[in-house]
Amino acid sequence: MLERMSPLLSRPVLRAMVIAVVTLFVASAIFTPQLNPFTRSAFLAAMNVGPVWGEVAQWRAAMIDARNELGDWPPDIQKYAPPIANAKLRVTSPRPNVLQGDIANHPELGKIAGTQVIIEFHPDSYTWSCRRGNPPVPPGYLPINCDDGVTDDREPSKPSSASASDPFGWLRSLIIGCAVIFCAGAVVWVVRHPLIGSGQLRPARLRRTPLDRLPKIDRLLRWMGRLDATLQAAEVRTADWRRAVLCAQANGLDYATGLAQALADKVVARQQASADWALPGVVLEWQFAPDLPVSLDRCLVLVPTPGLDEAALVQSLRAAQTGSDVLLVLSEHSTENPFPLLRAHCEDSANLHVMVDSASLTEWLLGGQALQVLLRLLSTQLRITRISPYQTRGGVTREGSFFGRAQLLARVVTREPANYLVVGGRQLGKSSLLKAVQRRLQGHPHTVCHYVSLRDHRLAPRLALQLGLPAATALEDIVAHLQAQAVGKRLVLLIDEADQFFRAESDQGYAQLSTLRSLSEEGRCWFMLAGFWDLYATAVLDYQSPLRNFGEVLTIGGLERAACRELATEPLRRLRLGFASDALVERLIDASGQRANLVAILCQECLEALQPGERAIEALHLNQALASQAVQDALAGWGRLSQDEAACRLDRVVVYHTAQTGQTSLVALAQLLQSHGITADAQALRQSLARLQLAYVLRKQEAEYRFAIPLLQGQFEPSEVEQLLRQELAVLGRDTRSAA
Repeated sequence: MLERMSPLLSRPVLRAMVIAVVTLFVASAIFTPQLNPFTRSAFLAAMNVGPVWGEVAQWRAAMIDARNELGDWPPDIQKYAPPIANAKLRVTSPRPNVLQGDIANHPELGKIAGTQVIIEFHPDSYTWSCRRGNPPVPPGYLPINCDDGVTDDREPSKPSSASASDPFGWLRSLIIGCAVIFCAGAVVWVVRHPLIGSGQLRPARLRRTPLDRLPKIDRLLRWMGRLDATLQAAEVRTADWRRAVLCAQANGLDYATGLAQALADKVVARQQASADWALPGVVLEWQFAPDLPVSLDRCLVLVPTPGLDEAALVQSLRAAQTGSDVLLVLSEHSTENPFPLLRAHCEDSANLHVMVDSASLTEWLLGGQALQVLLRLLSTQLRITRISPYQTRGGVTREGSFFGRAQLLARVVTREPANYLVVGGRQLGKSSLLKAVQRRLQGHPHTVCHYVSLRDHRLAPRLALQLGLPAATALEDIVAHLQAQAVGKRLVLLIDEADQFFRAESDQGYAQLSTLRSLSEEGRCWFMLAGFWDLYATAVLDYQSPLRNFGEVLTIGGLERAACRELATEPLRRLRLGFASDALVERLIDASGQRANLVAILCQECLEALQPGERAIEALHLNQALASQAVQDALAGWGRLSQDEAACRLDRVVVYHTAQTGQTSLVALAQLLQSHGITADAQALRQSLARLQLAYVLRKQEAEYRFAIPLLQGQFEPSEVEQLLRQELAVLGRDTRSAA
């Protein structure tokens, strides 16, 4: 029989049965001790020992009352017995001041059934003591203040052992101890694990973990069931984590293109292949969006061949001819896998190579601040001037570089369609304002906006060619073509640099301007025209002009002070640079007269003055910027504000007189001209002052005119100003006499 059963009871089956029996025994001893034959007696004793000692307490109280009543120990304690229902204790008094309690010998009392306890009263201290009797109460079931020695009235007591109350207490302690050790070991394993330990203690570190570790970390966190919680604590999106893990797991060409594409998507760059490079790896090209807050339209990306020797890679980079393009090198550099030669090569600002180490790759993909990672890498490994965030030429095309003009923008964008005439001097922000309006109207569901910059007087031909129409297309036909392409939408044309157009129109009787007015009155198109003096004169000074009352005149002057402060500091902050103090920022704004492009030029020159490794602009750098040639060039040009040479000469007289005296006025200028025998033309003087105000050379304070830009005052030496003013007045007087 046993031989027939032996094949069924194989070793694994027997082991499983033994484990099951032991588990059942241990589990029942811990969780249902009243059902386990080895723990039942101890369990019942523990459940009943409380009521037994409750009866003892009642007897003690009754005896105290009896003693107080009689003045001594009562000879018959039963007369004073407390009323107890279902008593488990029989109490007698073998001698005065001593109570003997015999616990009933009932099976439901467990281990304490049939045992005895002695309670003694001490009259001198008015206290009670107790000890075990015969048979003794098991040690673990005595109160804390009881001796547990097995004694009669003469024997001394011995210390108690709480563990003796249960013969299987050691087993429970062992199991609990093993569980505690196991839990502690698990915690230590998680905390000290080289891959996931730091991520559990400080989840934010997960975003700077080298990229090649992510697949292993992903497996471990999934096995522990901690992936979602860890990603949530680290503020990492699950989709970003999965894509980063997939990029790290890929091989060969898939790894190179997949990783580069994932990085490009995070900074909104368009990726395409770039061939014919003698570089070891895959070379790609990125085209950045126009709103990138630094001057970087494109860059190259190199994903080196895995396992390539570092020295060979650096040698190839040194031999590569990338021109003025920045080259991002996606490297495996990390603390455990350093690339010191490559790092030193890229930190040399003499080249345009930028190393993206493995931790930065992970931060780029997971951190939610990919653009900030890119800017940090660029600013620390390139000369800041190569990627300067300041645009000092032309209209601002990057939204991140446009500051201020909030009121003007709101007036144009948030109102019903209307015509606007934007007037102001050069480099004051007219083009930037028009391009900001274009960016805000692009994608509008009910508006179509087109921007055109004129380089001459031909409006219709230039607009037609820009839209792919024949150059001879009439302006009405161009508008009809645009309306046909956007049926039911409002049409807005932004026309920049329009001074030559208005000058030509003035000579030709305003033929095309009449067409613009007619199109606007018919509701077919709205216009925003930008220019300087010719636009202002046509719209304001010429009563016969079709532009008079054509639209609202928006005068562009200095930038709001808060906007100047943002323009000076915000682009630097993105590159982790800044001014050493707020006082330097205020000094720069004051010196620039809040002229937007001059603020940008001064900040650019401050960056030029920074030495390698410097991250803060000090007073020394600002002083160097204020005296730079770029600033001198930006302040020049005010002497040729008109096409009329006589008007320009009068402008120069006004400026030199202001530089000589610190301020001027219409009356003072008239007296100056008369003192030199020149008949003062009040209208010409008023137009000259208006032109200089429009060019942001002068500003009016009550009846006085002063320089709008404090730096202009410093451009003139007192002795030179006197000579220049005398010369201009002499020529102006000669021309006046000749004309007469």
